Amino acid sequence: MATEAQIIANRRNALKSTGPRTTNGRAAVSKNAVKHGLLARKDVINSESQADFDLYRNKILLELDPVTPMEAMLAERIVTLSWRLKRAARIQNLTIDAFNTPKTPGPLDKITNALVLNGRLLPEQDESNPHLQLGRLAIKDFSNAGVLERLLMYERRIENSLYKTILELQRLSIIKKMNPNPPISSNFEK
Repeated sequence: MATEAQIIANRRNALKSTGPRTTNGRAAVSKNAVKHGLLARKDVINSESQADFDLYRNKILLELDPVTPMEAMLAERIVTLSWRLKRAARIQNLTIDAFNTPKTPGPLDKITNALVLNGRLLPEQDESNPHLQLGRLAIKDFSNAGVLERLLMYERRIENSLYKTILELQRLSIIKKMNPNPPISSNFEK
């Protein structure tokens, strides 16, 4: 347990820490916590193309054709969730590839890092293949324990949210078709 003097010193030192001061510095550290991107706040992560997302977004919004602000909000949510669902599938595939891609060890690696099971070398992760980076990040994030189960859990959550949002948009559309001229309520004027 910290002494009173240590606590005071820690608080004094914390006041000196200001974090990044420039716009570039803030932008750089804002991505520090992003690992696999399934829970990212931004729609497009580093390994994805903003142009691909914009094209995808425009196609979905054109198909959904939102009219009211509520429909527009739900349509944007559908775009975001469906994009993340595609990301989840990609990460799962890359994770499986990362698990199944053997690393070609160098001479020192063979001696110092050889893992032997029943007289055979176990394959290690291939650090030289950049296409497996997302899969390796997912493996590291989930500490190799139940990584595919965790990815499936995230996928199910995203999928559930997506379907609920689609149903809500459809419900609004049906209500609007049944009652094209809703009465104006004066509740907000009070």
